[in-house]
Amino acid sequence: MIALRKSVVLALLFYLAPGVSADAELSPAEKARLASLNKKVGELYQAGKFGEAISLTQEGVALAEKALGPTHSETASLLNNLAVLYKSTGEYAKAEPLLQRVLKIDEQTLGPDNPKTATSLNNLADLYSAMGHYAKAEALFQRTMKMQEKALGPDHPDTAVTLSNLAALYYTMGDYAKAEPLMQRALKITEKAVGPDDIATATALSDLALLHETMGDYAKAEPLYQRALKIREKAFGPDHPNTAALLSNMALLYYSMRDFDKAESLYVRALKIQEKELGPEHSDTVTTMSNLALLYDFTGEYAEAATLGYRALTITEKKFGPDHPDTATSLVNLAETYRGLGNHEKAEPLYERALKIYTRTLGLEHPDAARILGNLAFLKIDTGKLNEALPLVVRSRQAREKYLSNILSFTSEQQRLAFQQTTNPYSLPATIGDGDEVAETILRQKGVVLDSLLEDRLVAEASSDPKQRAVIEQLRAAKQRLTQLTLDVSKNLSEAQQKARMAEREKLAAEIEQLEAGLARQVAGLGKARRALSVKVGQVQAVLPRETVLVELLRYQHYLGKRKFELRYGAVVVAADAASKWIPLGSAGEIEKEVKRYQKSVRGQTNQTVLTSALKSLHEKVWTPLTKAFPEGTKTVIISPDAELSFVSFTTLIAADDRFAGEKYSIRYVASGRDLLRDLKTAEEKKTTMRVFANPDFAATAVKLAEHNANAIAFRSAEMRDLQALSLPDLPGTEKESAALEARAKQLNWKSEVTAGPKATEAELRKINSPRILHLATHGFFLPEIDLGPAETAPGPAREMTKGKLVNPMHRSGLAVAGAQTTLQAWRRGEAPPTENDGIVTAEEVGGLNLERTWLVTLSACDTGSGEAKAGEGVMGLRRGFIQSGAQNLLMTLWPISDETTVQIMLDFYDVALKSGNAPQALSDTQRDWLVKLRNERGLLWAVRLAGPFIMSSQGKP
Repeated sequence: MIALRKSVVLALLFYLAPGVSADAELSPAEKARLASLNKKVGELYQAGKFGEAISLTQEGVALAEKALGPTHSETASLLNNLAVLYKSTGEYAKAEPLLQRVLKIDEQTLGPDNPKTATSLNNLADLYSAMGHYAKAEALFQRTMKMQEKALGPDHPDTAVTLSNLAALYYTMGDYAKAEPLMQRALKITEKAVGPDDIATATALSDLALLHETMGDYAKAEPLYQRALKIREKAFGPDHPNTAALLSNMALLYYSMRDFDKAESLYVRALKIQEKELGPEHSDTVTTMSNLALLYDFTGEYAEAATLGYRALTITEKKFGPDHPDTATSLVNLAETYRGLGNHEKAEPLYERALKIYTRTLGLEHPDAARILGNLAFLKIDTGKLNEALPLVVRSRQAREKYLSNILSFTSEQQRLAFQQTTNPYSLPATIGDGDEVAETILRQKGVVLDSLLEDRLVAEASSDPKQRAVIEQLRAAKQRLTQLTLDVSKNLSEAQQKARMAEREKLAAEIEQLEAGLARQVAGLGKARRALSVKVGQVQAVLPRETVLVELLRYQHYLGKRKFELRYGAVVVAADAASKWIPLGSAGEIEKEVKRYQKSVRGQTNQTVLTSALKSLHEKVWTPLTKAFPEGTKTVIISPDAELSFVSFTTLIAADDRFAGEKYSIRYVASGRDLLRDLKTAEEKKTTMRVFANPDFAATAVKLAEHNANAIAFRSAEMRDLQALSLPDLPGTEKESAALEARAKQLNWKSEVTAGPKATEAELRKINSPRILHLATHGFFLPEIDLGPAETAPGPAREMTKGKLVNPMHRSGLAVAGAQTTLQAWRRGEAPPTENDGIVTAEEVGGLNLERTWLVTLSACDTGSGEAKAGEGVMGLRRGFIQSGAQNLLMTLWPISDETTVQIMLDFYDVALKSGNAPQALSDTQRDWLVKLRNERGLLWAVRLAGPFIMSSQGKP
């Protein structure tokens, strides 16, 4: 479906009660009458009584033309007002000749560069925009803006109006990268010129809210709408058409947020006002009517939807003509209702007709054109015409990629992620099951937000412009400070201090967004398309070695027909010399139930029987279907996981013959198959260095682990209960690990440096500059989204912490280094340690490390592969942080590891990796051998728990 979105208020400039010039050739009676008419028209306009206002304005025009002549400036002002009123009532054909006439008068009497001439030009451009003549409108707006900036200055309110109008035009055209900075600039100018509570400010606020809403950033849109509504209701009252237009747009926001009750309430209220004040055929009335039909259609109230949708289409066609984009929108929404009713014969021609309109007026790369193509493809699936659906899917994907490229060219990370949550790019190709199309879609769009952020950073760091490189440092510093403010739970702050803290956080968050958006604009300004969105399947196939396959796992919405969907998993298998194959894997619910059993078992919460069942079930449900698609002779499998399958160590899965999957295949991981194409920089041989951080001195008073029975293991874990108890156990086993690694480095004539005890600080970690190997043996953690400070009555020491909530998963995942215990205790006391060296290194801070030339990062800690899985965007946690930092190979863990075996596993891994130079293969071989060895010696449960958690995610040619 496509929602109609309208500007909240009229963008044309209306001359409210213009004064009559002293030298005007009017009698005293005529002057008095004209002044009276103008005053009354202004009052009627403010009240939304446009019909009465038109009648009085027509009288004023006739009087001025008779007394002053048809080309007098006073006549022109009245003609302008009449045109504004016609535009307000949707009578564009009447408004156009009047505005053309006004422009001609102003150019002749005032000159082409006069500010009033610019206003007339602006008004004509805005009318063309409403009529769908976008090329004409853009040219006139740009001309107007140049005139106003020259004559009035860049910060004049009239300039802001033109900025708003041009931004609204770009918004309509789907070019949000051009619209957003103009809207921001217009809002800034307007607030400064007329104040924060003026109706013009409300317009600028609502336009920016509309853009945020369309991009999926609902958290930003809602407060802007609420502020604008407060201003509108105060200025016009609750029942004015301008208030109603804003209510209609707010309803669309709540519809997008799936708050249908709130959306319906606002739509009904707005429609009642508009029908009464504007009439049933006004364009604003039709907008609300069409969007209410869209809501009823989505909630299954098809009769009401069809009635409103048909009315909206009839009025739109009559008012705007058969080829207007608003007509196309009404066609699509009615087609959707017919499809919901199962009447495909009526729906299909409506879609086709709408598509033709968009092709002519806005082009096939417009976001709404992409949606129409997708809707038409769904209809083809409904009718069993899969062959006809596929070309539509391809065209829709190509249009969406242009749209996505636009979004990625000017937004922050948060905005990019918010937008991606509104998209569903995999549903159609996966439902149809075309392997090549699914593969290309996944390779281009999976993890595209992280990829685009990396691209921005790399371009800036490689730039010859020191200002661009400085932006990266500013970003790192701002993110570090924001993270520390988020984690710092100091108590006993005064109200003023709390406000200051909140203000600093808000300022830093805004600064980060501006810096990220600015970097994106610089990259896009170089004329570069996003690297990810140009990847082809053939490029990936070309770098895959023989006997190797890439498996792209995917959690997606499978289309069941009749507009119903089911969450499923699937995978596409890409091989060097074969067509890509799509493998459906079944219900996400069923697979994730087995993943949950698996995770509980490897964490010691079940027994060997349950673990065995989970391992075999996952093998049967996920692994076996994949292997059937592998070319004969496949030996290496590169997995790009997705969603909850990101937390499965596939090498541990057990086949029917009781062999581990890792016994038959060498299994390795990538965030995206696209990463195989990454051109990596490597450290020079003479700079081959190994940096090891081990057994940090968390605090002298650290509480030791309790005694365990003979089968228990001292795991390197810092789970939430540990943090609440403010206890980080020492890790003496890591000293043996670090000493052995130092000895191996010495044998290779490498420079090595072990940092341990009190020296293993966060500040020391930040100094690291792309060592060839970075080994971190410490506690890792991932916290659920919980309150940092519960209610005062909550039990335990945590009750003394101030209230707050960790939402960002990049703040909830991290590593503990020297001083972490001290920081936790200081927070409990309400103190704030030095922020640059507090011992808590979050995933967000990890992303700022300089590891661009680092060949291997080893996280010899628990749960370092944990995080929050976002379907299509990977795991938000340490995984993402180290990828952002530039690490080429990242060894991490999916559950707690043990001092009992980890040291030897790590040493065996390094022995192989340093000799072969192939870290992923070294881990695969080492893990396989240890799984088999431990299963024979101690049984399956301990084999999987001790040797199974290690996975390696890599970048670069395999």
